[in-house]
Amino acid sequence: MMYLFGIGGLLVCNGFIVAMIWNEVLYRAMGNEHHLSFLEGIGITAFAYVGVFALKYGGVRGQRPVKPQSVMAKRCAEMTADQRAALRQELVQTCGCKETETK
Repeated sequence: MMYLFGIGGLLVCNGFIVAMIWNEVLYRAMGNEHHLSFLEGIGITAFAYVGVFALKYGGVRGQRPVKPQSVMAKRCAEMTADQRAALRQELVQTCGCKETETK
């Protein structure tokens, strides 16, 4: 419910700002005779939200975006077999886990 009110509130505020900017700034600069209503401002804002989220999260279905490896994953990939064995032994001694859980 809070999510709905939060998004709705942002939509209303941004719609008001879009209508105000259009009517005050662009109306005078462009010489248009059409004033933007509050509901038209909300419509433009909603359309912009859909476009932004489509660009950010859109993609081919079933295909996950490629995430860069973390620093730790890179370090682990660069470790030698002896370093991995030492790390595994250190984890067994420090954390108290069994060796079968660390593999």
